[in-house]
Amino acid sequence: QDGHQEAADHLERALHIAQATGNRDGEMRALTNLGQVHRVQGRYQQAADHLERALHIAQTTGNRDGEMASLSGLGYAHSALGQHKLAVAYYDQALGLARELGSGNWQFEAMHGLGRLHHAIGDQASALVHHQQALELATVLAQPADQARAHDGLAHAHHAKGQHEQARQHWQNAIDILTSLGTDHTEDTGADVPTIRAHLANLDQPQQRQI
Repeated sequence: QDGHQEAADHLERALHIAQATGNRDGEMRALTNLGQVHRVQGRYQQAADHLERALHIAQTTGNRDGEMASLSGLGYAHSALGQHKLAVAYYDQALGLARELGSGNWQFEAMHGLGRLHHAIGDQASALVHHQQALELATVLAQPADQARAHDGLAHAHHAKGQHEQARQHWQNAIDILTSLGTDHTEDTGADVPTIRAHLANLDQPQQRQI
């Protein structure tokens, strides 16, 4: 937490310098990174506020990468705030722009975000579709850490539908990928080896009670 606050302090200084010197690109990057730091800290409204400002600059200056990053971040922030319609709108914009520009990475982030969002609101069928598409994208892009994130999303959706064997397989796939990478976590909160192992252990509980 101290590290995050230190990062935020540095970024605030960078933001003031960029504003003072009229460096719009630097201002946008500082705002985007501040949004990310606030997101990690769980301060989702502050994250959304900074990302809105970053999005405005990106759109004004024609920075398409910045625009995709801001839109995706806004989707996440508003999803975390429970503002689901707004989150879907931002993710859809990010996905459309990423497809237009041929950015596989931002297509993945938007698709994965939509999967998480649909899971959160109880639409598991849509969650499965989006996470499956995200998994296929991550596979084509040869991004194993993102494949692990997609497997975790698929597992949660299958679990919510009572499809425990499918959930087990996807969680095991996620663990296998992370182990092969020599890490125990992804950038998604809760998509880490200890948490996934706990999910797998919980899957065995009902079966033991039935014996």
